[in-house]
Amino acid sequence: MTTVSSRTLEIARDWKSTNYYDKAESDAWTDPFWKSGTEFRRLFEKLDTTSTVELACGHGRHSARLLNTKRDQAAPQSLVLLDVVEENVLHCRKRFSDVAGVSVHTISGYDFRPVADGSVSAIFCFDAMVHFEYDAVFSYLQDASRILRHGGRALFHHSNLDRYPGSDYRNNPHWRNFMSKNLLAHAAARSGLRVLEQVTMDWDEARELDCLTLVEKGQDRSLNAETSTSRSAGNLLTRLAGKARRMGFQK
Repeated sequence: MTTVSSRTLEIARDWKSTNYYDKAESDAWTDPFWKSGTEFRRLFEKLDTTSTVELACGHGRHSARLLNTKRDQAAPQSLVLLDVVEENVLHCRKRFSDVAGVSVHTISGYDFRPVADGSVSAIFCFDAMVHFEYDAVFSYLQDASRILRHGGRALFHHSNLDRYPGSDYRNNPHWRNFMSKNLLAHAAARSGLRVLEQVTMDWDEARELDCLTLVEKGQDRSLNAETSTSRSAGNLLTRLAGKARRMGFQK
């Protein structure tokens, strides 16, 4: 039986047989994500990068640009790189071995463990989630809600290709998997995340093939409900006590 984790690992392995990681290090492949004036950079600047997680880090090109890019905000106090491919994890551990605050972990393919609950101010994923199966995307969104602090944000670069359901993603334009901006927004809402902005974009000749979605974790509704219930119960007891005093049942 194919699971979310096994399918995610299968997709990740597709890229090991190509020269993708070597090409991806070039400025020509990295600048579109980090140059000033791009939608990627504009939305990335809306993140608080104090404690950041990069999902599907590959060989670490995006985290390297984050660390090397001068920003108005302070440099990350902690930067966690995650990937399902052990070779990528080992590569990044060596690459960032002398950088304080950086850690790299192998993950399951469907969640962010071992990242702790409520410990992260920002999550980002560039040029990877576009290939994920929709159930893996949903699973990551649900766990993003777990690890984000209240007010923390995540920026996901994902597919906007809602044609060819059930097809092999390798047969789709630019190997994009089945997903759309609306499906992502729905999954975010079901995960307790608020969509702040979505921007569709072309990829080479393919019109509106991709989407950038910025989400935010709001207040804990269960905590708010508990607080509201406690406050209402307290008000009721106060009113009943006052009524009892007026009727002479209490001094």
